[in-house]
Amino acid sequence: MGGRGFESLFYTDCRQGQGLRGGAGFQFQAVSSGAGHEMMGLVQRSALYEAPVSWMRGKRPVEQYPPSLAHVFDGVYATARGVYLGAEAGGVREGNQFTHAIATADPQLYGPVRPAQLWEAPWWSERPADGTETEPVPAEPEPGPCGVDVLRDWVLGTTGGESWLLALTSALDRVHDENPRRVLFVGADAGEIVRWIAAGTLLLPQERALRVGFRVFATSPQYSRHEVLALHPDWAGQLADTERDSGFAVFDLVSGRHSRIEPTECASHWVSRFLRADPYDVIDAVEMAHRFARDGGRPRPGTGDRLAAGVLTCGDPLEHRSEAAVLADWLASAPPESAQDALEPVAEAVMSAGPDAPALRKLAAAVHSGQDELAGQVWYALLRAELDEVVRGVAATGRGTLPQRRWSPPEVERATSLVESVAAGVAPERFDALLRLAAGFGITPRIDRFRDAAARFVSWWADNPDAKASPSRWSCEPQVLDLLRDELAFRLRGPHADQTVAAIRRHWWPLLLPTVSDPFMRLDAVVAGAAVAEGGQSRREAFAAMRAPLQEPDRPGVGDAVWEALFQDTTPSVAEMLEFFSQMPTATVSESLARKAFPVLERSTVNAEYLEVLRKLVEHVRSEPMRELWKQDGALRRWLTAFQRSDGSESAAALAEVSKPVLSARARDLVDALLGVELSRAVNAAVRGGEAVQTVLVDELAAVWNGNAPQERGDRAVALAFLVAWSDKAADSARAGFDKGLASWVGEHRQSDQRRIRMLLRAVDSDHATAWHEWLRELGKNKQRKPSAARRLFDRLRERGE
Repeated sequence: MGGRGFESLFYTDCRQGQGLRGGAGFQFQAVSSGAGHEMMGLVQRSALYEAPVSWMRGKRPVEQYPPSLAHVFDGVYATARGVYLGAEAGGVREGNQFTHAIATADPQLYGPVRPAQLWEAPWWSERPADGTETEPVPAEPEPGPCGVDVLRDWVLGTTGGESWLLALTSALDRVHDENPRRVLFVGADAGEIVRWIAAGTLLLPQERALRVGFRVFATSPQYSRHEVLALHPDWAGQLADTERDSGFAVFDLVSGRHSRIEPTECASHWVSRFLRADPYDVIDAVEMAHRFARDGGRPRPGTGDRLAAGVLTCGDPLEHRSEAAVLADWLASAPPESAQDALEPVAEAVMSAGPDAPALRKLAAAVHSGQDELAGQVWYALLRAELDEVVRGVAATGRGTLPQRRWSPPEVERATSLVESVAAGVAPERFDALLRLAAGFGITPRIDRFRDAAARFVSWWADNPDAKASPSRWSCEPQVLDLLRDELAFRLRGPHADQTVAAIRRHWWPLLLPTVSDPFMRLDAVVAGAAVAEGGQSRREAFAAMRAPLQEPDRPGVGDAVWEALFQDTTPSVAEMLEFFSQMPTATVSESLARKAFPVLERSTVNAEYLEVLRKLVEHVRSEPMRELWKQDGALRRWLTAFQRSDGSESAAALAEVSKPVLSARARDLVDALLGVELSRAVNAAVRGGEAVQTVLVDELAAVWNGNAPQERGDRAVALAFLVAWSDKAADSARAGFDKGLASWVGEHRQSDQRRIRMLLRAVDSDHATAWHEWLRELGKNKQRKPSAARRLFDRLRERGE
């Protein structure tokens, strides 16, 4: 149907056999082949000519009856023109009329023409067809005399025309709102009324205009469903009163008055443009704004939709900065289908209006992926505007999530020079904001271009350490921190050095810690000491900063200087001392430095790190107990080396002479050595090593099998503990400890684990495997007994020689 055109329908009083029903009377006389019952029903209900009963009674001449024009939408669209014929087909009664209607379900067939423009179109029929079928009316039908230019000129030539068109367009704009007022015209000239309806609907998008039903004229407005009605003054009555609230917005063409109607934003925007600009461009703009709103999921166009459409179709300039802000916001949030062709011309219009910083931020987000030259202009303008805000001390509104601009080399030079020129005169308290702004734009200003201003800033900053500043957000942070270091170093040499030290410890050390490198520089020493006193990660970072100086053998006193810097306010741990001395060549450790370390050792528990520190300081050790520890540690390390390399000829006597503190400190090395050889050798060394060795192994072997050691290593630890405890030569205290640990192991492991231990013991001696088996069996029987039951079981099995 849409491809053929409009369906055409004729309705009148028919003679017998003249109409579709066949009989005589009012009926559809002829229709085109695609007209269905839905169309015919809609036309019959809402679009037929209505003859005024009072006029018919008064037998007015036919030529005084005005033609009618009606339009309605209810699933399909129907537009109809009617004329009064007078006597019915039988020639007896008044009331005959002829209505020609066109109907379609496809709104595209109207093209740009509004239904009211079809008034007095040349193709309307006023007489019945020869048969009961008529031809369709082509799509985009030719309008009557109500062309766009004609309507515009007519409104301009009408007294008060602009205010009337504003009121009417506003009323039409609201006819589909919730609880709307319908529009009512009162006038005798149907052509004048239709021209007003045509002009008003031209300023609605076609999709909405086609849904505005109207009837010119209506005789029973209370029964009409049309949004717009026209009444002749002869039967308008009280409905013509523009001050009366009758549910209508009344336009009385007789008195020249209309109801009070608040202008809508759309009407206010388009009416004056329609009357003063190219009306065709304005109508196109109305359609485009409607499309923008639809693409954005909005029920009606907003200000941004209208402004953008005006720019694109009419070339409208933006008159105020506020419009630039609205349009920038629209462009930033427009869906891709709307912004695709609008981006550059709309952005150029915004730029021409001199937008402020907030508008430029939105515009920058919109043009980021657009034409590069335009994007560069927008971003440079935004940078200038935001720099101006910084200089004026305007509270930062935040740049949100603007993407980073990739400046071209000429652009970055221009932008950097702008920042530098502004920085040279900015107040110190605004310097942080300026540097953050530059970094946000991907710009690194060159400090040497505004060194005096930067120096004023760091001096002010040093005086106001609590001032909010975010150096981590400065692209030139290293250069500014160099100036701050110079300022603080200068103050440390002055009469108020103590206050500066306090300020560094309270405020500056976290910021300056990454810059520390020289322990002889007082600033670095104060910063490092404060970081160490803070502890945690800061303490570790301070140590890391001083590693390089410690490795400089040609700097006399460097070790003492680093020690004084790091530990001026705190005491090092043994682990830290080991790290400290491990960084230094042994020959560079001075007597004075060793004397600083010894008091810490004297207060510390002997462990592996303690012994390693002793080894590094041995040339300076004067304490006899410390030298004895060093000697025993040396003997133990030599024994471990020999044990791991020999075939078993090493003597256990040396091991037995080592004290428990040293054995405990090197327990991990001892266990590694014992678990790395045959079990028989390991048992022999542990038993002959004496009670101290065995006591240390009780805890260390349990730590192996209870830890995350590989299964094989854990199994060997269990087997070694069993064999040492099984030995008659083991110390009673050690056997008791092993018994308890092994009983706990059994309680936490499965039989398959126990069988692996048995296989290990069998490889040493089958008697050991048998003893393991018997011990497990007896342990199971006595699992409810006290822990000493395991010990008694060992003794009983040994006495039996099992």
